[in-house]
Amino acid sequence: MKTNDERADLTQLDDSALLNWRAEARAEMERLPPQSAARAELSARYDASLDELVERARRAWTTAS
Repeated sequence: MKTNDERADLTQLDDSALLNWRAEARAEMERLPPQSAARAELSARYDASLDELVERARRAWTTAS
């Protein structure tokens, strides 16, 4: 999985790709040791991906209303 500029990378993905990335990230986090630096970094990116999903939903909701 890529680990560079998390927010910028996530904003470049379309909705489907973002959801696929989240599924891959969840699987990878399950594979990594719980206290590893790699898991902590991936977990932070995963959290940022949720922020991106919420922002997209907010924009869609605002546009639809």
